[in-house]
Amino acid sequence: MTYMRLAHDPVMRMLLNNFVNQEQETERKCRWTPATNVTESKESYQIEMAVPGFNKEDFKISMEKNILSISTEIEMAEKGEEQQENFRMREFARRNFCRSFSMPETVDLESIKAEYINGILRITLPKKEEVKVTKEIQVA
Repeated sequence: MTYMRLAHDPVMRMLLNNFVNQEQETERKCRWTPATNVTESKESYQIEMAVPGFNKEDFKISMEKNILSISTEIEMAEKGEEQQENFRMREFARRNFCRSFSMPETVDLESIKAEYINGILRITLPKKEEVKVTKEIQVA
């Protein structure tokens, strides 16, 4: 697999298209954006997100109108509530996030798979069969 430059590939630009027209409620919950890599091979696209500290049950992945949405909804303690631990220093915490990607027409929407291993959420987007096949054409 090779990493693609967004400026030169319209399919990758489409995959990484974030939607900024979200409701204020969504914006409040989604202030953090995890680091994301998008790669392409002959068989599929792959989205990898660095999201350590979560459980696989924390993720909500959905598809609606060719838009792949990935989010978490973790209950955060309100400011006035007591915390169980007395932190002297706190540099990391689990945060809610949401991210949306527009799917190109070449993706087989029925075969999308997701896995979460060692803090990396990996979503595999297989290409449709007709896209994978290459044909050599002879010049007459």
